Amino acid sequence: MIAFLDTNVKKRARQQRVIRAAAPLLARAGWDGRGVEAALLAEARDPLLDAQIRAEASVASSLAAQQTNLQNAGICLDELIRFSAAPNGLNGLDADLSKLFSSFETLSGDPANVPLRRRIVRSAEDIAAKFNRASSRLDGLKNDLNASIQEDVVRANQDLSDIAGLNRRIMESQAWGGRAGTLAGQRGQHLKSLAGRVNIIATRRADGGVNVSIGGVAMVCGAKTPDSLATYPDQNDNLRIQAQNAGTRLKPAGGSIAGKITARDGGLAGLQSGLNALASQLITRVNSIYSSGCESNSGAGRDFFTGTGASDIGVNSTVADDPSQLQAVGAAPALETFGQSYARTVTNLGGALLKVSDDLSSSRAVTQMLANERDSARGVSLGAEWTDLQRYRQACAASAQVHATLIEMLPVQ
Repeated sequence: MIAFLDTNVKKRARQQRVIRAAAPLLARAGWDGRGVEAALLAEARDPLLDAQIRAEASVASSLAAQQTNLQNAGICLDELIRFSAAPNGLNGLDADLSKLFSSFETLSGDPANVPLRRRIVRSAEDIAAKFNRASSRLDGLKNDLNASIQEDVVRANQDLSDIAGLNRRIMESQAWGGRAGTLAGQRGQHLKSLAGRVNIIATRRADGGVNVSIGGVAMVCGAKTPDSLATYPDQNDNLRIQAQNAGTRLKPAGGSIAGKITARDGGLAGLQSGLNALASQLITRVNSIYSSGCESNSGAGRDFFTGTGASDIGVNSTVADDPSQLQAVGAAPALETFGQSYARTVTNLGGALLKVSDDLSSSRAVTQMLANERDSARGVSLGAEWTDLQRYRQACAASAQVHATLIEMLPVQ
């Protein structure tokens, strides 16, 4: 029999039928060879393209993780940053502060207005509560990211174990002259899954196995797993990854783990820092103006806001319990100063999200281009096809020779 090539490239990567010796028949003169037969399908793909696709998949997974978590961070700030179709484009904290500072201005001209004092206190308490909730949600998102990184490490280790197990079965099959196409396909899926979590280097072995390394540390060597991934906390109790046995601390450049670490330590940390800076500036600026004013009743100037940042900002309990203690001062300068910092925080979030989204679109386009190239005739490994063709020719020639020899040995009737 002869070997054939399947060129239906629209449905799958170019494939070839793997040929093996057919079971012989028992004839009068003994066993009669039947040549070769098609056993299964195996992809004849370029390993370099496969490696490039895995690498780009790692990049795309990293960017997707960053995009998702930056969007989640924006949701955490929904009460503070609320976009609308209004001319100024914002109606969240910006609008709340405008009303608060405007009320302070009105009170400075009408200090005896008790209902207005109560509204100012309620408005300030509402603003402080929004800061508190946003800070708590961002802390929760950071904790979720740490838990998700731990989950990815567990799943990556499972992929490493599965790859080693499939290597063993593939190597055993190849040692007996077989071609474990189905097993190789399963291994390819685990390699793809692993690359989606952390960038890897996969190297093919002559015995049919694949070696896998992460950050220069060997994780899979044939059927063995000399190392695995583990997490460790840094000085801020944020999880990072290392090689469990070697103890080498890793800095993944791709995969969802890298994306989550980047989102946590970059965009999310920046938002937390910006939020605390906003709250701190609001506390300092308003208190500076407020304490310099004259109280409507008695006593020295008091702080209007308490706390140091977004997590603990609140309204002075003396004023909250008794709005008549509220000082009548103008706060317009606080609005102008605060507005600049607020605009910067909003812009930084939008800019970071836009950049990640653009990079993700580009990465997905590159991945699709590489996949199209691999699935075309150009993506076929010609060296592998030529080697197989030579083997098939030799097998057919040997089978024909054996058959001819057996015929010659038969007695003439």
